[in-house]
Amino acid sequence: MENSIETIWKEGFLQEHRLVTPRVNDLYNRKSIHLVDRMKRRLRLNLILITALAVLFPIMGFFMHVIWQGVAASILLFLTAGYNKRQIDRIKTLDQGATSFDYLQSFDKWLKDVLSRSVKIARFSYPLYFLIAISIVWSAWNEQTGGELTVAGGIIVAMATLVVFYFSDRIYQWDVRLMYGRVFRKLERTIAEMEKLKHG
Repeated sequence: MENSIETIWKEGFLQEHRLVTPRVNDLYNRKSIHLVDRMKRRLRLNLILITALAVLFPIMGFFMHVIWQGVAASILLFLTAGYNKRQIDRIKTLDQGATSFDYLQSFDKWLKDVLSRSVKIARFSYPLYFLIAISIVWSAWNEQTGGELTVAGGIIVAMATLVVFYFSDRIYQWDVRLMYGRVFRKLERTIAEMEKLKHG
């Protein structure tokens, strides 16, 4: 890492002999800075929200008389927060290359790698969250009615859990698009435009 990120932005996304015009180069440098900073802010915000929920769930569980479900959800959320924190820290180790264009490509590759691994984690964590939610609903209903879970009810829950497991990757991708979709699309367009200028 011979160059700092700030130096990369100053040098631009292309070498000087490949610049179209200084103004165009400066425009894409500013756009690159904005995109990376915006993504970092959203990742940190997501981490803060997950951590806050992890703290609140046991408290909510205590008052709702579902303390163990709250603790289970909290543990899952803290594990998720820890994983996300490690991924965010990896940004500092990205290959900064010689230009901001190289750094954007490295950043894009890092994002895709994180999403690919996160989908595999979601395949197991989402069904667990679903079971915890069902357990909370069941506990509240059982406390009011005193009813017992029937075999048919157990089969329905099991089938619903399998459905969540099967569609967990799509649910995760929808969740990601909802929160980061616009930034992802802008990042892809910017890289494509810079690539076109570089070879144009």
